[in-house]
Amino acid sequence: MTESETATNVPAFFHAILFAYQKKLNEVLGSGEAIFVHPVLATFSMIDKEKGFNSIRGDTLEEVFENFAKDLMASKAIKKARFEKVGPENYMFLVEGCNFASHTHDLLKPKDVVCPLALVAMSIYQSVTGRKVQLTESEFTPDGSKTLIT
Repeated sequence: MTESETATNVPAFFHAILFAYQKKLNEVLGSGEAIFVHPVLATFSMIDKEKGFNSIRGDTLEEVFENFAKDLMASKAIKKARFEKVGPENYMFLVEGCNFASHTHDLLKPKDVVCPLALVAMSIYQSVTGRKVQLTESEFTPDGSKTLIT
């Protein structure tokens, strides 16, 4: 067996498969696919705590979101991430310059799905506040997304 001359972009694979999975669940089950979101977020939260992803760092939700955004940018997977408070318990999660977007946004024309990074942000919201998020969809740009978290 010969060694590969190019590295496989595994994070892009995971990003693409999450989009593909969401898209097909939506096509097959319609709005019924929403029953999977809260259990998925809870499972991610459990993994986060048990395996030490440390996505929740801070004393307030705003601090936790700010640290999460900084971590995303430090990963170099995206150029800019931020949370804007748009209501008493509502936040807009904005992602710009996502390295994964070019692999999926133009090809899959995502709609009726949630940015995988926004799913993590939703899980964080639920863990910190103790409230279930409302199910929202992301608005996609060629290099990022915008997702309401409430």
